[in-house]
Amino acid sequence: MRANQQVMEITGAPGQVWGYSLIPARGTISVKITGDTLVGTTKTGLEKKETWIRIQNIDSVETLEAPIYALFGFGLFLSFSALGAFSNSSLLGLILVVIAVALIVYAITNKRRYLAIYSHRNTMIVFMNKSPEIYQQFAMNVLALSRKLNAPGSIPAKQSQTTIQS
Repeated sequence: MRANQQVMEITGAPGQVWGYSLIPARGTISVKITGDTLVGTTKTGLEKKETWIRIQNIDSVETLEAPIYALFGFGLFLSFSALGAFSNSSLLGLILVVIAVALIVYAITNKRRYLAIYSHRNTMIVFMNKSPEIYQQFAMNVLALSRKLNAPGSIPAKQSQTTIQS
């Protein structure tokens, strides 16, 4: 992908926050740059949610790529359970080891990737379903526009008040 390509819209799966974990939700989310506003449209089942965030209010943008820790942990649990199962039945222990290794390999190779856009009061989470470079280019475009809109020259100067002499 060319470095100067302008990505103005991205799509993916919406994210939900459960405790301190982000999980993908069913449905689709589309985030696009419209003037000085970031417009997010989330469609899940029968619901449609639209969110508008002023690009000047964006604090940070983050991309993450990580294994699926729940499957990784369950695979580790099964591998330790297989050690105990070997004492009773070698066939059951072997089956548990194969399942555990498969879960661990799947959790490591199929990573979750998401883009999170943080503002003062809102967070948009987009789980990636395309090349990560597209989402990184979109993030760079959003941050460049935020920098441009927050530059001192782009903020209208306050009109000086005239003093009334008595």
